[in-house]
Amino acid sequence: MSRLSKLRRALKMAAFSWAIALISVGLPGAASAGDLYIEDISSLKRAIASASPGDRLLLQPGTYDLEKILIRQPGQPNAPITLAAAVKGQTIIRTNSVELFKIEAPYWTFDGLDIVGGDASHHAFHIVAGADNVIISNSRLRNFHAAIKANPERGETPDSVIIVDNVIYNNAPRNTAEPVTPIDIVGGIGWIIKGNYIADFAKAKGNQISYGAFLKGGGRQGLFDANFVNCEWRHSGGQRVGLSFGGGGTPASLKPAGLEDEHRGGIMRNNIIMNCPNADGIYINKASDIKILHNTIYRAFGVLLRFPGTEAQIKNNIISGAVALRDDAESEDENNLETGFAVGAYIPGGALYWQRRISDYHIKYPNYVDEEDVESWQSSIEDTADWLAESSLGRGDEAFEDWFTNPEAGELDLYDGEDILSKGAALEAVRHDFCGTKRGQDLTDLGAVEFSAGQCRLRDWLAVRLLPFDTSDLGR
Repeated sequence: MSRLSKLRRALKMAAFSWAIALISVGLPGAASAGDLYIEDISSLKRAIASASPGDRLLLQPGTYDLEKILIRQPGQPNAPITLAAAVKGQTIIRTNSVELFKIEAPYWTFDGLDIVGGDASHHAFHIVAGADNVIISNSRLRNFHAAIKANPERGETPDSVIIVDNVIYNNAPRNTAEPVTPIDIVGGIGWIIKGNYIADFAKAKGNQISYGAFLKGGGRQGLFDANFVNCEWRHSGGQRVGLSFGGGGTPASLKPAGLEDEHRGGIMRNNIIMNCPNADGIYINKASDIKILHNTIYRAFGVLLRFPGTEAQIKNNIISGAVALRDDAESEDENNLETGFAVGAYIPGGALYWQRRISDYHIKYPNYVDEEDVESWQSSIEDTADWLAESSLGRGDEAFEDWFTNPEAGELDLYDGEDILSKGAALEAVRHDFCGTKRGQDLTDLGAVEFSAGQCRLRDWLAVRLLPFDTSDLGR
């Protein structure tokens, strides 16, 4: 048994023993009058349907096969309703439904759950209407088109939702042309998306463009803080965009009347985005008063701002590729470390265009171009595009090897900090880094990590989030 397996097993046993001890001796934080320990599906359904403010519905360790459940009982500001695993990571919920929990009521918290979908599953959580102040935390969500989805209903949007410290990924590209975005939020005010690991969110059909997470649809004051987005972790392919304000846009019918902005007043800070080799690390679409601060983007095509009305402050970032402005977008840039050129962002699209042209030509004139020639030409285009993308014309991947220990393996421990340490001016909106370490008061390091205050290892950060869960599906 590996050291990680032994540690995981020891922690699970300790957590379970501690939970039982709390229940037995009645210490603070143990079972209260509003706690209900649930062991079967029928009890869970009854408890959700009749829950009162302050209730905690605690699922005992085990596997639960569920279909769609509507959540309509509201909690209260000082008495939310909680659905949680009695032992974090030991409650597995499986579903083949299009959506699992549809949340229509405010003040619910979901914590420590392990939810896995099927081939046609769209959402683990669908948050609508007045479902304000929902919290989704410390959970693992696997194999959904859009594990967390929110949108207006009945003229209301869910506001002040917090999505924190979750792990969200898919074991394979989703075999669909439907949207694939693990955190897909339309509308809403004051959403906080913080400390999540988001990975492997490819769309296999249609335009093959997917996003790690976006806030769009006329929302305001959203925050992406200290998330780790790994576009290609266990599988590759398609165009996987890291984080976005605006996404691919929203139909006017789903936005407040007369509102042009997809998002206004949003902040992206301290995020690490990597391995999006055919897409932008950050994409801003018809969004205004945006702040992009202290992010680290590796092996992606930088930051793209597009369309009139789009404007952002972009400061103290380490950017694979460059900041690119299109269609009258505007930006205020300060103290960014860029490794490529804005024109490089055209490389993936250009390669795809010519590959499709060759394929179309073969279909139209099969007697002039045989299949082997098509495959050879397309392979040559792909190889050329990959070489250009890796070079300083595109993403400039090689520059990261001068700064960090082993970026290709996902290790961003500092190797040479001459271009990074104390190269940024301290910002009021960013007082801590990706690992929660306090930043310098006057000068600060570029990127998501304040190396001047000590190392912040991504492997350790991810291990903490994965440790409570069975990771056999990842070959660990």
